[in-house]
Parts: sequence; structure tokens; C-alpha cells
Amino acid sequence: MSDLSIPILLLGIGMLFVVLMVVLLLLVRQLLVSRRRGAFECTVRRRGLVGGSSWQHGLMRFGTDRLRWFRAYSLRLRPEVVLRRSEIRDVTRQNLPAQVAGGEGRCLIEFSLRGGRQVSAIVDMASGAALNSWLEAAPTGSVLGDAD
Repeated sequence: MSDLSIPILLLGIGMLFVVLMVVLLLLVRQLLVSRRRGAFECTVRRRGLVGGSSWQHGLMRFGTDRLRWFRAYSLRLRPEVVLRRSEIRDVTRQNLPAQVAGGEGRCLIEFSLRGGRQVSAIVDMASGAALNSWLEAAPTGSVLGDAD
């Protein structure tokens, strides 16, 4: 072997190790977020850096007083979107047709928050019912407007 091939080989092995570690961290984070109680798949419309918006897939998790949304396949441990129950003014629901014949329908949920902010989410029907129950189970006065 020439003198130059050993550092290149070590560099290749090091890069492969780094890529494998990142993939392992992604998998461990996904497992940690999805294994906790109250987690369900949810697609949220998020605003981009340039001003447009796009739908992003992730997991939403119930809390006592807030909903936390974690983007799928992200290294970030904290939630990307947090919806506090006390900030929700109104919730509108719209049933969406199933994407395949015989498949389960989905539901578009739009949260109107204090300050005029809107958050849209697409969930399956069971998760939509769970969100509705979570809002209705709020203590009196903890939800603004018509949400409860």
C-alpha cells in the first residue's frame, strides 16, 4: 500500500462511522418519541423560512395542558410546535376522504390560537376523536372561545 492510501481509507471508515451514528441517533429519537403514551401520527402545515408553507409529517403527543408536535426524522429532541390548551380559541374539523378505496378516512383540524395564529393538522379519525376528547376534558375556563 502506498503512503497516501492509508489516510484515505481511515477517512472513509470515519465518514461511514459518522453516518451510521447519525442514523442510529435518528432511530433512537423516533423510538423515544413514539413509545411514550399519547403519541399519534400527525401531519402539520408549517411555515417555511421564505414565507411559503408546506405539510410536514411527524408525531403529536398529548400532554396535560399542551400538545407537542415532533417532526419525523429530526435530531432535535424538543418539539417543533407546542399548542397550549389555554391559547386555543377555536377548533374546526373537516372530514377528508380516504386516499384508497376501503381505507380509513382522515380529518383536517384547524386550531385558531390567541394572537390570530393558525395551525392546521391532518390526523386519522381515531386521533381526531382523541383530540376532541382532550379538548372537552379541559377544566372549565382553561380553553378560550368556542373550543370547549
